[in-house]
Order: sequence, then C-alpha cells, then structure tokens
Amino acid sequence: MLSYRHSFHAGNHADVLKHWLCVLTAEYMGQKDKPFLYVDTHAAVGVYSLHSSDAKKTAEADAGIKALWDKDVPAGMNSYIDLIKSLNPPSKLSRYPGSPWFVTQCLRGTDKARLFELHPQDFVLLNKNFNDKRNVKVEKLDGFTGLKSLLPPPQKRAMVVIDPPYEQEHEYKLVVTAMKDSLKRFPNGVYVVWYPLINRPSMNSANKQNMAEKMAGQLSRLGAKSFLDVRFWVNGKDETKGMYGSGMAIINPPWNLAAQLEEGLPFLVENLGQTAQAGYTVEYTES
Repeated sequence: MLSYRHSFHAGNHADVLKHWLCVLTAEYMGQKDKPFLYVDTHAAVGVYSLHSSDAKKTAEADAGIKALWDKDVPAGMNSYIDLIKSLNPPSKLSRYPGSPWFVTQCLRGTDKARLFELHPQDFVLLNKNFNDKRNVKVEKLDGFTGLKSLLPPPQKRAMVVIDPPYEQEHEYKLVVTAMKDSLKRFPNGVYVVWYPLINRPSMNSANKQNMAEKMAGQLSRLGAKSFLDVRFWVNGKDETKGMYGSGMAIINPPWNLAAQLEEGLPFLVENLGQTAQAGYTVEYTES
C-alpha cells in the first residue's frame, strides 16, 4: 500500500522533533575524520512547499515549525533552524525540508548517502531534488531491502534513518526485524527510528499506540551497546484521538545527545504544546 504522502504533514511537531534530532546526530557523525554512510529507508520527497494544496489542507506546520519561526531557540537548535532558513528567502518560511535534505546538508565531500523511496510519484521528486549531488544515490526500492544490501558499509561508519509511514500494523514488526538483521550485520551503526504516538482504535487491535510502545521496547532489548528513547507529545493521549506526539528510538546514539535533548525539549513543550498535558521523556540505557 503506497497511499501515504508526507506533503500533508510537512513541518508538523513530529517533523520538528525528528529533524532536529537528525541534524544533531549528523553533526556528531561529522566530528570524526573518517567518512560515514547515511542511509534513509523511507526518504519521501526531500523538500516540501508549505504553500502546496496538500500542506494547506492540513495546515499542520502552523502548530509545528511555523510556531518556532520567530522565536529565539535554544543554542542546540540553531543548526536545525539555520538549515531551514538557508532553504528559504530572508525572513520567510515557504519551504520545509525532509530528513534527506537535512542530513545531506551536513555531509562532507567524503561522506555518502543512499536514499530509498518506493512511492512512484515521490521517487520522481526525490530524484529531482538530489540529482545534482554526486555523493547521493537515489533508488526506487523498498528501504528495508536496500538497507540489508548496504551493511556492513565499506566506511565502517553509518547513520541510518528509518521512518516508515506506519499505515499498516505489520510495519512495526518490519522495523524490529530490520533492526535485528542490521545489528547482526553492523552492530556499531547509529540507527535512528521514528515512531508515532497514536491514540486511535484500529480494526485488529485496541490501540495502535500499544504497538509503538511495544516496538520501542523490543528495540531497546536487541542487545545494542546503548539505547536512547525520546518521546514528545503536544496533547495527552486521553485528550486526542490520532497522533498526539512522536518518539525517536536511537541505537548507539551520540554520547551527548540525551543532554542536548534535555536542554531543548522544554522549549518545544512550551511553544508547541497544545494542552497542559504536553510533555516529554528522555530515557537512556547501556547494556
């Protein structure tokens, strides 16, 4: 099923968390002299117009990046905001990037990127947005299949972003299966997995949120050296039906990432929180 289009959701609160974290991680990866491989299993388009009919239909960016645009952000968020500003005219916010654009902007000449997208329309746009990047290769292929073919990477360093739409319940299981295989092939990689916080009944289960929590728990028990689980919600799950927040499960996270998130997440709660139930958690464990 390939009905999901991220253009309806670009720049929302989940994007803010995901892309801020991706920038922090990519910057960390670039601190070492050795090159690294960046893999995005579900790359989508890469750049979105906030004036498109899709974006205007949901207006999710209004309660996301637009709510931060004129604010003085914490120091740890400056790189994330500066990258968005570099894509837009001075003092205007008309375009918002996806994770492939954010991370590839952080790459050095020796680093390489592999972007996978299976949706036919999104693949065409993704390829167009990155066809001038010599160190970026775009492929119309299932991202989990593509990831398996790349590990272990010749560079011996990798940052992998896994961000499926989770339209189908089996996608949660696919993520866990992909991570099990990836850690066997390349246990030292940095793996960044986004997941939704959902309070919505489905046909085959009482609550999709239970599947996200179960998945995150399974990822934490895969035997990695370290694991970071970050969750940010703008409403309480008892207040909103649908996606009320999102989480990021990071296997082998940068050593300073938890502290950076602790500094910036209160700012996001204050500025993006929609009710008094908004909040966050940061949980770090080592094996």
